Order: sequence, then structure tokens, then C-alpha cells
Amino acid sequence: MSNKTLDSLKTILDKNKDKCITIIGTTCTGKTTLMKDIAEAVSISELTSPLTGNEKEFVNKTPWTKEIGEKVFELKGKKAIVVPGHPAFGTVFASNSELLVYLQISDNLLKERVKQRNVNFSDAKAMQLWIEEKIKKSSLPVIVINIE
Repeated sequence: MSNKTLDSLKTILDKNKDKCITIIGTTCTGKTTLMKDIAEAVSISELTSPLTGNEKEFVNKTPWTKEIGEKVFELKGKKAIVVPGHPAFGTVFASNSELLVYLQISDNLLKERVKQRNVNFSDAKAMQLWIEEKIKKSSLPVIVINIE
């Protein structure tokens, strides 16, 4: 993860610390890496109860589908409550988000990253397209950070 990306994110968070913010991106965009450098950050998953066995089984199915995305949004996004000053990171955004920071990644870089993590590119890309669709439908303000 580049220092430029982290610096950009920290600047955005500092300017908007009074807002409920979700940082959203597909798998392998660097959400976990960025979270480690932001002391106040939390995962969307931490803001809700753990998934049951059946729920985990469903959301971890492959290939990844919009139905899986909607189920994760129902189980996590709609139930998560973000607190100002404690940005949440995830593949879905919290229901009370006031600002979204979208981690946009090119296909070439995504292909590199999924290969390193042994993740299916088609699944990661399908998730990315679903996230972008969900963001457009949300009417929330969005700041895009291009992952390099």
C-alpha cells in the first residue's frame, strides 16, 4: 500500500471526523492494511453480531453473486452503526453512513493482488461491480481513492 493512499485517507478522515464514515472496497483493495494504520478504525464485521454457521456458509460460496452481496449487506451493513471519529472498513457500508470513501482499484492491480492471496479474480470483480452499483443507488456523498 502506498504512503500516498494512506496519507489521502488520513486527510479525508481528519477533514470529516464529525461524520459517520465507511471505507468500502472489494476484496484485496487493502482495507485491512489501511485499518492497521488508523488507530480509531473498525471493521464493519466488528459492529454487528457474528454470522451463524449457515450464514457464513452462504456468504462464502463461490462464485460470488449479487445475492451474496445483498445478504452481507442485510446481515452487516444494515445492522452496523458507525460512530463519528471511528471509520468503518468493509465490503458493505453501514446504514447510518454519512460519507463513503471508495477504494477504487484497477483491473491490473486487482489481478496481481488476488493472485497473491489466491482469490478468484472473477469473484473480486463481481463484488467490485456490485459495490459500485450499491454506491450509486445510495445517494451518499462519495470520495474516491485510486489504489496504486
